[in-house]
Amino acid sequence: MRAFYVEADWVPKPGYKMSPREADTKRALRGNSIFKNMRASVTDRPDPKPKEDEVLLEVGAAGICGTDVHLLRMDEDNYTRYDGHSRYPIITGHEFAGTVVEVGKKVTSLKVGDMVSVESMHWCGECDACRLGMMNQCQNLDEPGLTFDGGFAEYAAIKAKHCYLLNDIRDFYGDDMAALELGAMIEPVGVAYNGMFVSGKGIRPGGHVVIYGAGPIGLSAVAAMRTSGCAKLICFEPNPERAKLAKELGADYLLDPEELKKNGQNPSEVLMELTKGRGIAMFVDCSGVTEYTYPTAQGALAIGGKFIQIGHHLGPTTFDQYAFQVKAASIHGSMGQSGMGIYPDVIALMASGRIDMRKAITGRYHLEDTRVGFDAFAKGAAGKMLISTNYPRQ
Repeated sequence: MRAFYVEADWVPKPGYKMSPREADTKRALRGNSIFKNMRASVTDRPDPKPKEDEVLLEVGAAGICGTDVHLLRMDEDNYTRYDGHSRYPIITGHEFAGTVVEVGKKVTSLKVGDMVSVESMHWCGECDACRLGMMNQCQNLDEPGLTFDGGFAEYAAIKAKHCYLLNDIRDFYGDDMAALELGAMIEPVGVAYNGMFVSGKGIRPGGHVVIYGAGPIGLSAVAAMRTSGCAKLICFEPNPERAKLAKELGADYLLDPEELKKNGQNPSEVLMELTKGRGIAMFVDCSGVTEYTYPTAQGALAIGGKFIQIGHHLGPTTFDQYAFQVKAASIHGSMGQSGMGIYPDVIALMASGRIDMRKAITGRYHLEDTRVGFDAFAKGAAGKMLISTNYPRQ
């Protein structure tokens, strides 16, 4: 089969102390401390064979994530800039959907012909985190496209327990490709859903909400929050194309943080004016630029407001904790989208037409043109980029 295959050299940095699992499995907890000389191409790979608890998927659509692009970037010493969980060589791609073409002998929940979306956080179900119901914090986590072969390929073998039926979406739209594209976008919507409604416990209808950043996760957050009964939905985004997509997905107000700064306007004060002094019930950071998000939030959160940290930021962040304390506000960290009924809920919203993330798609690329899609993403493409053998060549 054809696949986008990434190779790298295992060269732990001097002084880096590996965990026993890293040494035993040759997977890195911090990829940028071990892997260097990243190399990638679309090439021929052996067809995967499903194990007894797996299904073989014909991949129908796969989304390009910033992680996929970031892991190919290298520093001055040729180490990957991706600092997360990873193992190479590997077929990348962790946001994907496909059609079941073969089932393992112990699989009873799926059959040939079913369309499914795949979780990207493959929990074990046995560690302390999983036994607490916190699958995204699994201590034995595996991730398709990062620690085992993923979805930038013609086929992928996946454990059935990590697959979720898309048949309801297909029935709603009467279109196989619509179901596959939406299925590939459940992962980013699930990330936003997890942060806002699982980790953050949602809002009371009528509360005002800020989404900071309108990349794929931020756009997903806008679409998901629009279903929640929020009053004013405010999105911060300097990129005009992304701001336009946020508007189409349901944002009521669009604020450009760069323009506010240029005009000498305090973003916290602007938010208080927009909400008539009530403040923000939930402030969702989908950008990771915490040097801006925390100061903006601490001056505008409502009494009992919530700050949801979804975007990644490395290193310390300075903020005024008293501003949170005096308002009885809270900070909720969130990672991943697996377990907790997240996929079934997102699928139900998509299958009812309440969320249509196809509005956020701004690029469709054939598998053979995966690197072209990566380059477009790296240059700042506004919305979501998808890969599929069903798309025409560039």
